[in-house]
Amino acid sequence: MDHWDVIVAGAGQAGCAAAWDLAAGGARVLLIHTGEGREKPCAGGLTIKALRRYRFALDSVIRETVSTLNLPGPGGDTRIAVGEPFCVMTHRRELDALCRERAGERGADWTQANGVRAVRQSAAGVVLELRDGRRYRAAYLIAADGAHSPLRRLLQGSQAGAGALALEAHVPRERLRHYPPMTLDFGAIRQGYGWLFPKGDHVNVGLYVWRRERARPTLQALRDYARRSLGCDRLDDVGGYPLGTWLTRRAPLCGRVLFVGDAAGATEALLGEGIYGALVSGQLAASAILAGRAQDYPLLLARWRDELRQVERLTQVFYRSAPVGCMLLRHGLAPTLLRGYARGWTLGQTKRAWRGATPGGAPRDPDGGPFHDLDHGKPGG
Repeated sequence: MDHWDVIVAGAGQAGCAAAWDLAAGGARVLLIHTGEGREKPCAGGLTIKALRRYRFALDSVIRETVSTLNLPGPGGDTRIAVGEPFCVMTHRRELDALCRERAGERGADWTQANGVRAVRQSAAGVVLELRDGRRYRAAYLIAADGAHSPLRRLLQGSQAGAGALALEAHVPRERLRHYPPMTLDFGAIRQGYGWLFPKGDHVNVGLYVWRRERARPTLQALRDYARRSLGCDRLDDVGGYPLGTWLTRRAPLCGRVLFVGDAAGATEALLGEGIYGALVSGQLAASAILAGRAQDYPLLLARWRDELRQVERLTQVFYRSAPVGCMLLRHGLAPTLLRGYARGWTLGQTKRAWRGATPGGAPRDPDGGPFHDLDHGKPGG
């Protein structure tokens, strides 16, 4: 049986962020790509606040830099240009592959597995048994295995709860009637929105609902939306998956197991943005372990949990009266929000700054650092 300081189960954005920081901090870390289920849908858009959390450059996987947003509406499209980038576009498979590569270069070991069979905890540590019979022991286990989280089911006997749901596909550029700007269409589906994300050689098209028990996007609905918006309903790489939005309701720590990313429910409910929460939770889990205070991980996440609670309240109000909210977006609110995103602020911080509730100085990062300077305190650097 192999022994490690930390095992990270799941090699997406949360798992790779944790593995990079742990390895940089001197821990012996094993990153396991479990490969369970289908790849989660991810439009691959990175807000500036997410982009600033990476410990390495992403230039090689950035396909588009976005400073203009298109908002369709009953009276026609409203195109909003803010004069500075508020988002960059990546292809999720390329982004994940780069992050796994960088974690390995930093010192994390990496292995492929076809799933987890069992997990056992004791005062001495955690034993993880894979379906192929391999067993690994570590002081701590970071569960970065997605919204379905087989590890949570093994440990607690149930999933974390209902969250959001997204359905997406790719349309190659040669099939398009026109190449669109980044588009958020709040009239595309009840209790959610449709999106078009340009990626150079293709457009990522999708439908999102913020609570999957209230509305559920179907493949036919996605095809209809693609045909209306792109002039083509021949879709490639169709995928659907739940998104974790339950951090405000479930503990991210179970003994020596720290849940991160979608497994922790760290995704924002309004738009389903999950990468920032994945990076924050993965890095904070690593920080707690490196400090010898893994039990403090929920405390470190408290600021982000409070942010998600505020965003969830805003989400309920927005989708309850979506036509009014969309009208406000198209007639003045969207530029304010996009400028906040361009500065690296969260949605809640942008709202507070807009209301003048943050007197003096820059709004603060959910984990305590200023948004204009997220490079302080990097492990190993």
